[in-house]
Amino acid sequence: MKVNYDFSGRVVLVAGAGSGIGLAMTRACLEAGATVLASDLKVQALTELNHPRCEVAQLDITDSGAVNRYVQAQHSHLGRSGRIDAAVLASGIQQRIAVEAMTDADWQRHIDVNLTGIFYMVRALFPVMKQQRYGAMVVFTSGLATQGWPGATAYGASKAGLIALVKSAAMELKDYGVRINAVSPGITNTPLFTDSASPQEVAMYENSLGVSEPQEVAPMLMHLISDGAASISGNVLERRMIPKKQ
Repeated sequence: MKVNYDFSGRVVLVAGAGSGIGLAMTRACLEAGATVLASDLKVQALTELNHPRCEVAQLDITDSGAVNRYVQAQHSHLGRSGRIDAAVLASGIQQRIAVEAMTDADWQRHIDVNLTGIFYMVRALFPVMKQQRYGAMVVFTSGLATQGWPGATAYGASKAGLIALVKSAAMELKDYGVRINAVSPGITNTPLFTDSASPQEVAMYENSLGVSEPQEVAPMLMHLISDGAASISGNVLERRMIPKKQ
């Protein structure tokens, strides 16, 4: 059996679209016929797509004013319905830093990008989606939010905060036909993972659970932002990986 998605005429906002899962979702949504509002600090990979339905913007999600202006500008864009049908909020950073070695700036940067920046995006999208009485948002948590890992204190704490954000936001949105969920995508071959994990950790995962490619995560996300997941909101969905046979 094969699943096909038709997002023709739909508008999907992807934050953190310049690499990893965000870039994979940008490609998947374009292939499904959507117009994609793709933003990131680093936009080279997006501009190289050179796709007529991919509208690229450089955006720092830790700047609340910039986020508000961006969402409002996209919502009122001439020649479109003004709808933002879905949002995939994939922006994030991860550095492995031991607690005693972590500076105030190290801690705050993780909270600013992974939690506060995502909150800014969600907050800016609230009135848009509530007014249109339709929409779906996906944010990304991590298994490290609950199981922990050496050096992942700031990252894990920021990802745990997103779970609480989703749970409460979903309750505020439920009467407006708008949904929000969190996904823990598992170990994925993205800069977020490969630039932070040690070679020994990467090898351990490769030899046990395996390391997924970003495009392997996209089908789950496509379902969550589609009408097929109309009854799913306020959930934390974990993409469990099957251990390799030894």
